[in-house]
Amino acid sequence: MRSLLKRIVPLILILFVFAGCVNTVPHLIDGVTPPPAFTSAPSTQPPEQSDDPAIVTAAPNSDENVDALGNHIYTSDHYERYLSFHNVLVYEDEGETLVDLTITNDYPELLLCAVNITFFNEADEKIASSSLQMPDGSFLLALESGDTPLYARVLTDIVLTDKRFELTFDPQTGVVPE
Repeated sequence: MRSLLKRIVPLILILFVFAGCVNTVPHLIDGVTPPPAFTSAPSTQPPEQSDDPAIVTAAPNSDENVDALGNHIYTSDHYERYLSFHNVLVYEDEGETLVDLTITNDYPELLLCAVNITFFNEADEKIASSSLQMPDGSFLLALESGDTPLYARVLTDIVLTDKRFELTFDPQTGVVPE
C-alpha cells in the first residue's frame, strides 16, 4: 500500500500544479475599472493667435497634396506606384550585354524619371550597372500614359544573363509629373 501511495502522491501533486495554469487568457471582471494611464489637466491659457499671415501651411485636403487621380501625396516616392516594368530581357549580342524592357505608366499625365539597372553576383556584390534609355537615346525618361519600350547597354565583360538584377529609380531625379 505504501508503494502505491508513493506513486500516486507525486502524480496528484503534478496534476494540481498544472491544473492551476489551465486558463491563461485575460478576461474582464465586471465592476472593476482600471485607472486611466494618463490624464492631462485642461489648459488654462487661451490659444495664441498669430498676426503673421506668412506662416501658412497647406491643408491636408488642399489641391497641392493631391495628384491627378485624387490620391493624397504623402511621400516623395508617391508617383513610383504608377510605373511598372514588364517583359525584361537581358541578352548578349556580338559581345555586348543588352537589356530590353517595357515600362507602363498608369498615370494620366507625363511622368519624368531616370531608372538604373544593377546586376549582382551570387555573393550579392554589385558587378555591373547601367541606366535605361528611351528609344531616342535619352537617359531622362519622359513617359506618356501607357507602354514605353526602354533599353540599356551594359558595359562589362561578365556574362549577366543568369545574374540577379534590380531596377531602381534614380533618387536625385525621382519620379515627378511634368
